[in-house]
Amino acid sequence: MREADKKALMAKKALLARKTNAKKVVKRKRIKQTFSRFVVLATSTGNVNKDTTGWTASLTSGAVTTTRDFDDFGVAQFPAISTLTTVSYVLRIRDEAGNLLTTKSVSANREFFVARF
Repeated sequence: MREADKKALMAKKALLARKTNAKKVVKRKRIKQTFSRFVVLATSTGNVNKDTTGWTASLTSGAVTTTRDFDDFGVAQFPAISTLTTVSYVLRIRDEAGNLLTTKSVSANREFFVARF
């Protein structure tokens, strides 16, 4: 056997020994976190939260309408709607007097929606 062949064979054996002694690589599962409820955030066009005291948000899908009140920070939570949403919704935001402020279309596959108006 030639000297070059001996060196190649020894390198191959060393590589195989390293592979057998190496620790097994553990693949990590990607954790998919989603909100447990659908959230609507009302902001100005400059992304500043609106004072939404007394305001309501209504989500309509087909013949079903769900209405929730906003908190003081511009957030309305819909606990009956799990995320990611599977259908599209029509969002209507009304002020404390019941005047319609905006109507938005919310597409499916959402965890939250930022209504800028």
